[in-house]
Amino acid sequence: ALIIILRAFFFSKIKSVNHLKELTELPVIGVLPLIKINGDKGIAVDEQPNSKISEAFRNLRTNLQYANIDAQARSFLVTSYSPGEGKTFTSVNLATVLAKTGKSVVILELDLHKPRVFRSFGTQPTKGISTYLAGLNTIEDIKDKTIIENLTCIFAGPIPPNPSELVLSEKLKELIFHCKSNYDYVIIDTPPAGLLSDSIYLMQFVDASLFVLNTKFATKKVVNFVQQLVVNNNITNMFL
Repeated sequence: ALIIILRAFFFSKIKSVNHLKELTELPVIGVLPLIKINGDKGIAVDEQPNSKISEAFRNLRTNLQYANIDAQARSFLVTSYSPGEGKTFTSVNLATVLAKTGKSVVILELDLHKPRVFRSFGTQPTKGISTYLAGLNTIEDIKDKTIIENLTCIFAGPIPPNPSELVLSEKLKELIFHCKSNYDYVIIDTPPAGLLSDSIYLMQFVDASLFVLNTKFATKKVVNFVQQLVVNNNITNMFL
């Protein structure tokens, strides 16, 4: 019995990219090396342009541009199964590497429950998506230029008491459509799909969704969750 339990625990982990590909037919669009980050501030592809992580994000950018999508994808949603897997790190660095091509890019910090994007830019916004949805600000009011040329952030703003309800509002749809009409690329950072349904609802508004799997946490259970998510919600263009 002990051997069975140990095998079930240790062999449920995803050991490699090839192992992941054996478990799912969903396309693996990119592989990012694990790096140590000192705190939340800083953007790897800007601070370390010649590093392995920067090259990995450039490869991800290229793969997304040539992925099997009906038309060129210009809007991406990033999520994960649980917190701490690197979805916000992926959102910020993907947006930065896209902006470095000279294209206009906007990040929507739509994890209204536990926002983290603002920390990467070393700021503490007092307004944002939550105040816009509450009718306190206009869309133009909540746009923030960043230290990265061509990159704009629309931060979450103060954490509201009813984040998931706000995500369902018509005003949020207007914000997303405004961004898709006025920027070359839109990156949406969302809460973990394994905990909250916000990201699943928002997938309908983007061209492609990126599900971040961290090898420290990823298991067969998580892969099955993603596959069921795709089937049950008829989601197209989901990438790992």
